[in-house]
Amino acid sequence: MSTSAAPRTVRADLQGLRAVAVALVVLFHLWPGLVPGGFVGVDVFFAISGFLITAHLLSEVERSGTVRLGRFWARRARRLLPAALTVLTATVVASWCLAPLGDLPRFLREIAWSALYIENWALAGSAVDYLAADDAPSPVQHFWSLSVEEQFYLVWPILVLLAGWIAARVARHAVADATTRRRGVAVALGSVCVASGAWSLLFTLQDPSPAYFATTTRAWEFAAGGLTAILVAGGARRQSVRPGVRTTVAWLGFVAIGTAAMAYSGETPFPALTAALPVGGTIAVIWASAPAVRWSPTSLLGWAPVRWLGDRSYAVYLWHWPVIVFGGIVLARSATVPEQLLMLLVTGILAELTTRFVERPIRFGRAADWPPRRVLGATAVAMTVVLIASVGILPGAQARIAAEQERIEALVTTQTECLGAAVLLGAPACSRGAVASGPARPSDGETSAGAAPATEAPTGVIPDLSLADVPPERCITDIRASAFEVCAYGASADRATRTVVLLGDSHAEQWLPAFATAAEEHGWRLLVAAKSSCPFSDAERTEPGTSAAVLAEMRVGCVSWNREALALLQDQPGIDTLVVSSRARNPVVAEGDRDWREVAEDAYAERWARVPSTVEQILVLHDTPTMAEDVLACVRDASAPADGCARSRGDAFVEDPQYEAAVASRDPRVTPVDLTDALCAPERCSPVVGGVLAYRDPHHLSWVYAMTLAPAVQAMLDRFPPPTSDGVGP
Repeated sequence: MSTSAAPRTVRADLQGLRAVAVALVVLFHLWPGLVPGGFVGVDVFFAISGFLITAHLLSEVERSGTVRLGRFWARRARRLLPAALTVLTATVVASWCLAPLGDLPRFLREIAWSALYIENWALAGSAVDYLAADDAPSPVQHFWSLSVEEQFYLVWPILVLLAGWIAARVARHAVADATTRRRGVAVALGSVCVASGAWSLLFTLQDPSPAYFATTTRAWEFAAGGLTAILVAGGARRQSVRPGVRTTVAWLGFVAIGTAAMAYSGETPFPALTAALPVGGTIAVIWASAPAVRWSPTSLLGWAPVRWLGDRSYAVYLWHWPVIVFGGIVLARSATVPEQLLMLLVTGILAELTTRFVERPIRFGRAADWPPRRVLGATAVAMTVVLIASVGILPGAQARIAAEQERIEALVTTQTECLGAAVLLGAPACSRGAVASGPARPSDGETSAGAAPATEAPTGVIPDLSLADVPPERCITDIRASAFEVCAYGASADRATRTVVLLGDSHAEQWLPAFATAAEEHGWRLLVAAKSSCPFSDAERTEPGTSAAVLAEMRVGCVSWNREALALLQDQPGIDTLVVSSRARNPVVAEGDRDWREVAEDAYAERWARVPSTVEQILVLHDTPTMAEDVLACVRDASAPADGCARSRGDAFVEDPQYEAAVASRDPRVTPVDLTDALCAPERCSPVVGGVLAYRDPHHLSWVYAMTLAPAVQAMLDRFPPPTSDGVGP
């Protein structure tokens, strides 16, 4: 987090606040269980910035009647951007060399957003993206708070300048006195504080994920710091308060910050108005100005390590998160305590080097004498270089991903006997151990009858964890989107031996690689339409923990999508088979004492009854098993993930209302289909099968494993041929 321009005499309490704030953030990121609310350190920084910047601007307005915007922004750029751009440049290089391949494009895009200081809005957008919900954090994710601050620095001087000018005009003075201008600024900041605080409360209740990153929900924290600057501008009233009282207030402020850090957690609605506790504590410390009495916190804050951390808090904040992220990537497992301490040491070293050789030379060296125009020009050039560097290598990253996808597809195509689902489907050449270790290699000269020699078994699980959710093809609309998208695969309509439609939510779309591969190989046509969290049903969806705003959009979009899906089936009479699937845990609104599962079953049956008679078969897939929430971390860390991360069948499955509706259906077209034996061994379900990572998250199949399910899908369809084909396969 940035440290705002300090006065010539650095206040020990403010430096101490910076040290406390950055320590809370770093400890939270390394050991979240130690300080579960350590994220409030960011709010401490926001309040400090509001205080210092407002005090500086107010002084200039009262002294000269204006704010020299160019000089102000140049000073901010010279203070903050050199270190930030240094870290971003290093992160570009480290990302290219170290980042998991599947994460690399996203890392580069976020570096570009960070260079433009709009990372917070990018994260606010992805926070409501269902498909991005499980993305690993990028090494520049912490730039969201720096983006908020930079946006504050752009707007705040204009606000203060306008407020002072309006106050002077209202007072009808050609040159208003300091008190008049101060009152005008106070009214403006008070208005921001009230409006932003109300919006923060409302937005957090409606849509907490994007609200956390929005500048509009954080503006009141800066305004609160600014109002404190106005309050203490004269200083006389505060100085009349006894030192003992002020010292008590300072300690109470630190207690408030500490209480928030220990009592808050990820479950706490935030920022809402819960941020008032750490912000209020910060204001208390600032107002008290920690007098030098025996039991004042000043003596503690003057301790050399605290001063060191306070002076380098900005650089520490910049470096700590990339070090943690790339440290985890290099280790390829969870870090031990000694390794975390090493990350802490590396962060300190980098912060010291950056402060000594980047920040101070530019801040106090020759560049300190540059005119504002030159500083801002140099800043624009430097930002452009980082932007071009990150965006420029993005095509190369995407090409690397495409090449790896092609390699994996070739492996699945040529080595089908003992890869992935093949070991569960009874391939004769596969040993029992292949379930865990991957394809068995025949001895020299040995091959299965009619099969090509097996290629060398992969040395690790495929795909890489970062590529598990990066398929070559995807056909799904987002949870909040209203568009209806249909994707076609396999043979053309005039050449296809049959036409199959795959409909449902993301648990239907996860089967796309299996169905598409089978369609290509066997000459039938596949149409796919899927929408996140939206099954083929008219039941009103609900979702515990989902904000009212997202839920409302989800319901409207789902109703529209279902209407379009039914129209698709009605408009294309050549469709002979409909395959539906959805997540078993898709709760719906239930009235009275009815269980939501009963309501869901009835709704599924009603929806199938409306499918036109031209569709001869409706195949209902049993939902796939679920793994533990930390399944990918387990696969990454475990020496034998196929065994150590597996679940029993009983634990992996829950009641599936859609499948139960199919079992109970009297419609002759409706048939329940259970492909569990292609997903699980007789007694357990594993996240690694036949050397393939079976899951991309706790409840979605990976695209590579889905590709290996193509034979199971084809066998299923062969059991249910369209009546016009008389059972003759393609």
